[in-house]
Amino acid sequence: MSPTAPATATYAVTGMTCGCCVNKVRDKVGALPGVTEVSVDLDGATVTVSGPAQADRAAIADAIDRAGFQLAD
Repeated sequence: MSPTAPATATYAVTGMTCGCCVNKVRDKVGALPGVTEVSVDLDGATVTVSGPAQADRAAIADAIDRAGFQLAD
């Protein structure tokens, strides 16, 4: 039996300007249940989230908001 590939989604984030911003987003999103990996690209203004199942967009948006930023539409 082969392992199932994790579900991955990438979201655009507005307002990130520095490494501290990256750390805040990574910490808040990484604390969500079911999230196993978070990658934040400051230059591309994106966050990529992986886990065994697709993360809830609303939960991701809330975590990013709590970090002080917003998902881009």
